[in-house]
Formats: sequence, C-alpha cells, structure tokens
Amino acid sequence: MTIEQKFYEAKTIIQEWVSKQGHDRCWYYPDLFRKLAEIFEVQYSDPGLPPRNEFEKGCEKYQEEEYKKRH
Repeated sequence: MTIEQKFYEAKTIIQEWVSKQGHDRCWYYPDLFRKLAEIFEVQYSDPGLPPRNEFEKGCEKYQEEEYKKRH
C-alpha cells in the first residue's frame, strides 16, 4: 500500500469515527486505533479495561467535558 493509500484509508477510518453519534461515539475507541495500527503496520495490543465502575466514571467525565464545551 502506498503512503497515499494509507493516508486515504486512515482519513476514511477517522471520518467514520467522527461521524458517529450518541453511544456509538464513546471516549473508549480501541477499534479506531486497531485499524490505524494495521494500516501503518504498528504493533498493537488491546488495552485492558478498568473495573466497570471506574470505566463508567470515565464515561461520565467524558460527557461532562463534552457538555461544558457545548454550553
């Protein structure tokens, strides 16, 4: 794959994520980085998830930060 093709693929993947709405667009997005790592041949390992309550607090923090930007 040429660098131009890699750039186009990466741009497409990023645009797909940017276009997501609601719960589909969460602060936790390993699929995005997994796909980009594959394109650019970067070693990737799945991140470990924190305990559920910690994960949910992260979601709440993300929501608070996003709502502050909009209001």
